[in-house]
Amino acid sequence: MKNYNMRPLATWLFLVLIIGDALSGMASANAKLDPSGSNQPIEINADQGIEWLSEEKVYLARGNAKAKQGDLSMRADILKAFYRNTKSEKDEIYRIEANGKVLINNLIQTVSGENGIYDLDQSLIVMSGGNLQLDTGKEIVRASDSLEFWEKSKIAVARGDASATRQKRTIRASLLTVQFVEDKNGNLKAKQIDAQGGVLITTPTEVIVGNEGIYNVIEELVTLSGDVKITRGDNQLNGSMAEVNLQNGFSRLISDKSLGGTKRVRGLFTPKRRTVK
Repeated sequence: MKNYNMRPLATWLFLVLIIGDALSGMASANAKLDPSGSNQPIEINADQGIEWLSEEKVYLARGNAKAKQGDLSMRADILKAFYRNTKSEKDEIYRIEANGKVLINNLIQTVSGENGIYDLDQSLIVMSGGNLQLDTGKEIVRASDSLEFWEKSKIAVARGDASATRQKRTIRASLLTVQFVEDKNGNLKAKQIDAQGGVLITTPTEVIVGNEGIYNVIEELVTLSGDVKITRGDNQLNGSMAEVNLQNGFSRLISDKSLGGTKRVRGLFTPKRRTVK
């Protein structure tokens, strides 16, 4: 096995000259993440240097490592790029592993965390460790265990103390699945959020709790099931299922009797105290 350790000044030049063709596979494998830079060269640099592990087919960049192509950039303390041989005699990067203060961004979204895996074949980013976050400019999705972003299907999966925030509204659960769509300007915006396990929705005027929920973000409609509680000020509604319109504040609770259960819908209302003159 041969290792080539280059000084920082020559690091990026080494990669462009020796593995420029290999790195160009990153664009063809995941052109959607960088539509403007699919034919542009990729520049990689690192403070400490780069190793070429030929037998393992890995390029290893250490120390504030950065990879950039067009509008797409990826940085971390350590970057490991795995490549494979192709019939065209050009090596192709198919997986990048990053460790330490990972940040992947382009003009559409920013994904960050302590550790990351970028699977180019599946157009999949998987983040783990601390400070997990996906920021689209409209929504911020966070998690404590793992955060996935599927670029082709435009779906984010947040696990462990997961949350999605848009303006002053936040939905929390153990597991969140966020479906995005692109607007006319190419920006991502949430279309639907599926929540499982300890669902909590907070707005400036209410707190909504349930076991499972579906949030239609575009129409601002929430459907909850399982021990639902809706709290507005001192008033509280309890039921097995609920439909909540976050736009106009209309709520409808449903008992589980319609599902063959025995629980009734309950409401607790606290009247305002009258001031005695």
